[in-house]
Amino acid sequence: MIIKPHEVNNYPINSFFLLGFDETGLSKAFSYCLSKNELFFKHFLKYIGVTQKIDKSFFNNCGIEIEKVRDEGRTDIEIYCPTLLHIIIECKVRNNTINEQRTQYLDSFKHEVVEKILCFITDINDYRFQFNENIKIKNLNWNDIDILLDNRKFENNETIVNFQNYLRKGYKLNNRKEILVQDLSVDIEIEKFEKYNLYRRQKIFGSPLYFSPYYSKTTKNGEGIKTLSRICGIISAKPNEISSFIDDLNLFSGGNKDLVNKWLTGLKLDTDDTVYTYFFLDDPLFLNTSLLKETTKKKGQGKDWIAAMIPRNRCVSFLEFMKRLNDKIEIEK
Repeated sequence: MIIKPHEVNNYPINSFFLLGFDETGLSKAFSYCLSKNELFFKHFLKYIGVTQKIDKSFFNNCGIEIEKVRDEGRTDIEIYCPTLLHIIIECKVRNNTINEQRTQYLDSFKHEVVEKILCFITDINDYRFQFNENIKIKNLNWNDIDILLDNRKFENNETIVNFQNYLRKGYKLNNRKEILVQDLSVDIEIEKFEKYNLYRRQKIFGSPLYFSPYYSKTTKNGEGIKTLSRICGIISAKPNEISSFIDDLNLFSGGNKDLVNKWLTGLKLDTDDTVYTYFFLDDPLFLNTSLLKETTKKKGQGKDWIAAMIPRNRCVSFLEFMKRLNDKIEIEK
């Protein structure tokens, strides 16, 4: 690692960079910030659903430990407050996924504590939800941590600012896509989208911000992109498991019970025992004109957009989306 290049007086590096850019380094840096900043500690615990009153005495009574060796394995981070709270955090970066750890540490929790949370923080948005009646299980992405850090209250805190720079520069938080565009042609899927603000597909990674279905030629709606819906939240699970995560659905909806009930009603249309990735959507914005695929056969067809066959998980930028919309409006004039 270069600490100071030749002929450079002020190289933008801070002490966190010395930890390196792997899972161990990131988990150490993250746990250090939790231990040094009570406000960040409080924000994080509230974000993952801790119900305890998190005041100064609670912070003082909590211990934070890294790389704790147990019979079940070595955990990345543990937060423990006697009788009240035990959190185990597993950290992954880049294309590493959480597999055996999903059940590996379930027997590691202190039996006497009121609240137990197993938290996974990944780099590829693993939305596989699982249920345990005694342990809350939370799935986060490092982008979520970056958003928590992006708070005016932290702007003058050197430790937090340095960690955020380390997180952003070292781990390239660039997997948040903008608008997901996918074919919509099956009647039951159209019903789930139009009546219940739901869209599903086979398990995926990545977290788009909006969803725009492309109605195929065979639908009664007519071909093209006609709506834009904000993605409130994403869960990968079997249809009959999702109702167990009512707290997450309430969080997705911002407390809108009618929207949550709409989602839950739509989920009843799926009766198979398969894991899907579900997109929970806000009410759609209807476009004044329909956007169509490119039909040209020239080289580079569909670049930055969509062509004859929309690939799985195709995301486009807001810039390209608005450019196509403006061009279509000009043509129609």
